[in-house]
Amino acid sequence: MKIKYINEDSIQFDNGTALTFDHDQDCCENNYADFKQIEKSALDVEFGKWLLFEGVEEKGFRFGGVGTPMFFIPCYSCQNGYYSTDIQILFDGEVVVSTECEEVLD
Repeated sequence: MKIKYINEDSIQFDNGTALTFDHDQDCCENNYADFKQIEKSALDVEFGKWLLFEGVEEKGFRFGGVGTPMFFIPCYSCQNGYYSTDIQILFDGEVVVSTECEEVLD
């Protein structure tokens, strides 16, 4: 499985699966995974059938295949400091990581 394309909402793989995020947005916040910040070398990796995921203290998550490098995706929360910074990362519609976003105060 290889990355087919990346946009602001997802990473799409050539087998039809996708890496996305979910958060119950409130009126004055925006929590998101910044998929476009992935290292460009990830586009050349054959991830295999299974992906591994982990939340990290750097406010985001990492993913990779068995025997491949792990790639960091930062997550951000644009808000006024009142709202949650949590985010769920989904692979093929299933939650694989719940993590925190870096708070960016408006």
